[in-house]
This record gives sequence, C-alpha cells and structure tokens, in this order.
Amino acid sequence: MVPLNPKNHFSLSKFLSFSLFISIFFTISHSDDFSSLLTFKSKVDTSNFLISWSKNNDPCSSWLGVTCHPMTRRVIKLVLNHLNLTGSVHPLIHLTQIRHLSLHNNFLTSFPNFNSWPNLKHVYLSHNNFSGEFPPEIYRLKRLRRLDLSYNKFSGEIPVTELNQLPHLMTLQLEFNSFSGSLGMDETRHVASFKDFNVSGNNFSGKIPNWLSKFPVASFTGNIHLCGYPLRSICPSETVNSNPTVMNTDPSQLNFPNQKKKNLSENMFLLIVTIDAVGVMLTVLVITWCCYYRKKKNQEKQIYNKVKKYHDSSNSSSLYHSFEYGHILKDKKSDQFAIMVCFEGCKGFSKVEDLLKASAEILGKGSVGTSYKVAMDCKDVVVVKRVIEKLKKMKDLDGFLRLIGGLRHQNVVSLRAYYSSKEELLLVYDFLPNGSLHNLLHGNRGPGRTPLDWSTRLKYALGAAKGLASLHSYNKTKIYHGNFTSSNILIDHFGNACISDICLHLLLQMPISSNNGYKAPELSTQNNMNTNQNPRKLSQKCDVYSFGVVLLEILTGKIATSEGETSLTKWVQRVVNKEWTWDVFDFELARYKEMEDEMVALLKVAMACLVSSPKDRPKMIVVEKMIEEIRKTENR
Repeated sequence: MVPLNPKNHFSLSKFLSFSLFISIFFTISHSDDFSSLLTFKSKVDTSNFLISWSKNNDPCSSWLGVTCHPMTRRVIKLVLNHLNLTGSVHPLIHLTQIRHLSLHNNFLTSFPNFNSWPNLKHVYLSHNNFSGEFPPEIYRLKRLRRLDLSYNKFSGEIPVTELNQLPHLMTLQLEFNSFSGSLGMDETRHVASFKDFNVSGNNFSGKIPNWLSKFPVASFTGNIHLCGYPLRSICPSETVNSNPTVMNTDPSQLNFPNQKKKNLSENMFLLIVTIDAVGVMLTVLVITWCCYYRKKKNQEKQIYNKVKKYHDSSNSSSLYHSFEYGHILKDKKSDQFAIMVCFEGCKGFSKVEDLLKASAEILGKGSVGTSYKVAMDCKDVVVVKRVIEKLKKMKDLDGFLRLIGGLRHQNVVSLRAYYSSKEELLLVYDFLPNGSLHNLLHGNRGPGRTPLDWSTRLKYALGAAKGLASLHSYNKTKIYHGNFTSSNILIDHFGNACISDICLHLLLQMPISSNNGYKAPELSTQNNMNTNQNPRKLSQKCDVYSFGVVLLEILTGKIATSEGETSLTKWVQRVVNKEWTWDVFDFELARYKEMEDEMVALLKVAMACLVSSPKDRPKMIVVEKMIEEIRKTENR
C-alpha cells in the first residue's frame, strides 16, 4: 500500500472543499432563481396561465417558458408571451444569468434596473404598458444583440452616444412610443452592425444620419419633424434650387460641385422671378380646387340623398341599423355608384382616399385577393382585404355587407368599413397582431418553439366556439361562415380567439376546394353520385363539421388534410377505435397528463361534430356549452 503524500493530501482536500463550495453556490443560486419566478408568478399571473409553475414540477423541464443551463441549472432563457401578465418585472432581478428575456404582448407596467441582468443578449418587451424614459443602464449590457421596446409608452430622448458603445447590437426597435429628440450624428456609428432598425410612430426630429439612411421609409414614418433621406422631406439646410418640398431620392445628387458660380445679383433676380411665378400658380390652383371641391360636395350630397331615399323605401331597410356615415362617389367608368360605408368603431378614416394615402404593407395573398396592413395617421392600424373576384352573382351586396357590419362580439373580428365599386371591393377589419391559431399550432415545430399549453388551447377552442355560435344566432337569420379553418381564427391583444373572414365565401359564392381538410362530407360530389343528386349547399351544420376538425388540430397538433388515407379525421377515428387514446394527443401535451380526462372530453365533442349525418351534429350553442363545462372542470 502506497503511503499518502501529505502535499497531495492537502491538494486533494482543497479541491474537495472548492468543489463543495461551488456545488453549494450553484444550488443556492438556482434556488433563488426559482423562488424569484414563483414570486413573479404570484404577482403578475392573474389569469393563471402559468399553471405548470409548481413546486411539484421540475422548473428546468416542466415550467412553461423556462430554460436552464444544463450544468448550473441557472435560468438563462425566459419566454412568456401572450399570457395576459400584469404588473412589475422587478421580481426577476435575481435571474443574473439570464441571456434571453421575451415578455411581449402582455400588460406589464414597470421593470427593474437592467444592471441586474449583465449577461442579456436578447430583450423583447414590445406591446406592453412600460413607460418612463429610455432605460439608461442598457448601455452597460455589452453582450446585447437584440432590443425591442416597441408599442409601449416610453418617452424622452434615447441615449444615442451610450447605445453606440454596444459593439454587438444588431436590432433596435422603438416604434410606436413617445420618444423625442434627434437620432444622433453621422460619425457616431459603424453602419455594418445594425440589421434591424425602426423608430416609426414617435416624435423624433432633425436630420436622419447617413448611417441610418440604408433602412426603408417605414422605419421612420410617423415622425413629422424628421427629415432627410430616405424620407421625401428635405432638411432646411439642404434645400436645393427653389423648391424645398421635393426630396431628391438620390442623396449623392444633392451636391453640385461642377456648377459654375454665378453672379449674386443674377441668382437673386432668378430667385425672385421663380418665387413670383410659383406664387401665382399656387393661387390659381387653390382657387380652382376650392371651386371644384364645393361643386363635388354638392353633387355627392344630392347623390347621397337619392341613395338614402331609395334604401329607406326598399324592403331591405332593416339591414341598415348599424350604418353610421358613408362617402358616396360616382364611378366614372359606369353609371353605378361607389360607396364607402363605415360602421361602429371605425376610426381614422371616412373616405377611401384616407385608406389609399396611408402607409401599407402586404400581409399575404389568398384565393380571393390580397390583404394589407394599413397604418392610419391617427396611429390606428387596420387590415384592408382587397377582393378581386367578380361580384355579379350577389344581388344585394350592399345590404349583405351592412348586415355583417352590424355583428359585434368579442370573439369575432369586426368589419369596420367597406368600399364597393363596380371593379373592386375593399373590406376593412381590425388588425390583430398575434397571428392565427394555425400558426400557433403548426408554426416553427422545430427547436426553439414555445409549446402551446393545454389551458391556452382550451381557451382558444371555447373562444372560437363562442364566436361561431354568435354568428349562427345573429339577427335570427340562417347565416353561416362557409370556410371555417384554424387560419380564420385570430388572437387579439388580450389573448382571445376571434373568428375572421366571416361569410366571405358566402358573399363571393366561391366553391370549396376538393382538397380542403375542413370540408363536410355532404358537400362532396362523390357522396351524391349514386343518387344522381347535386352536392348539398353550405349550411350551419357544415360549419359545425369544420369546427370539429379544428378541435382535432388543437388536440393532435396535426395539420388538417384532405380526404383519403391522409385525412386527419379518418386517422383519429382509426386510432380511437383501437383504444389508443393517448396516441391521438399532441406530444406537447404529454406534460399535462393530469388533464387527460379533459382532453378526452374535448375529443368526444370533436367526434360529435364530425358525424356523417348533418342532422345528427349538435348546434354550435350546444358545442359552446359543452366546452364551457370542460373548462370549468379544469379550473376546479
């Protein structure tokens, strides 16, 4: 046996002591992290969305939105978006190792000193109620890469000089706050580091620095005192020739080094002559425009009175109870009238010109047309759907749209206005920034995805049921959606599910695609070939079937597919018939096995909606009550 060397013994003792100290230190540290999170939950989670945050669960593997370091078990990432959180972020100051903090789309009101989080790389705090001045401590976060403080109530100037000390900052999004002051000087920043930049909808003033001119106009709109490229307003010190209102779109052409110097008196003479000529032209134009505008308003008033008189005397006058005001124009290409009608809650515009002159961006193109996100001058944001389909088949288009415009429910995306002419139809809706249920269920299924928890899925199912039930019972008519899918369920600012595009396919009388996974079996031509009958028309029971498919998406996490072996409905029926019930549910729901009874109950509701015979399917008001009972059971 080899005798133990005293020196080695001393070194080994020191090593064991050090290891024990490190172990105790990390244990205490990550314990502080989880205690801070529980304190945070108790203060801000008024809706109890963080139900998985329990002392009985492992925080690093079971708590929603929490990611830990694999070795130290310290919290390094916290993602809690769209959870209706209210209050202060202060309890999170003990998460000193956090790298990624995302709390956007909540109702948080105050935050601690950023010095508490020296390792932060990504900060996403948009769409909250934060206020006060720009956090001055942010410039100490030397590892910071992404910073998003948009859609809050911040004010004051931004510390441009301090921000320039952040060597890795690539994203700075400050849009729709109340920041003021200038954007800094040209020489204070290296252009290469910034990838995303937006300060639109604030009160900035002065010249846009050259190092920011590479970003698009949308990054600066809404700051009426900003000037310089890429905006079309020239700064006073850069006025070229005699026209200060037109911006040269090429900054390199603002200087003319090769021009010959002219005599001062000759330049002054030309300037005076030009100003006089422009003044006379402007006077003539103003007088002409005033005469034209007065004549046009008189004509529109006469046309409006005629149209109103006609509608008051027609049988469809009962459909106009929600009409507030309209703007009626005559279509020059035909004898028909173009009508702009605004309903309850319509803000920021009353004429189609107000929509056309506002800044817009394309949201997407669908089978019926293109949708645009339009930012009005009053900072309200709406969605304008431009329908390109022919509308010849709709006999009472105006009356039908006014009927839909009167529907108001917290789970329905409201139609705020419409513009109708012979050639096109514009539909104006509320803008809901939180995306669709389809994207929340199926988007980004790879690494980094934030799973949709069971409580939220059940809440969305109930909200969609309420919206569809309100549509079916609206105005005592047999009205229906006609194309109900998970893509037509949008999430509003408060986390409520709202059905959109109501009756659009009914309005356009568009056929449903044969590969539509939401299509009720009675609409299939193949089902009626043996009886020589035409396919049945759309009905409310078709909506009920489509809603059942949406419930299967919520439960399985799978995309609704068309008929055949790949049909989601048939796959679920096969699995359930073999009593493999848990295999049906989305693997993201595995952590909620204590809620299996509620999941099975919702699956039974879905199967009731998916029966082959339309008359055997429940009404949506009954479906709503069944889901309401399931949610009450969950909250007990």
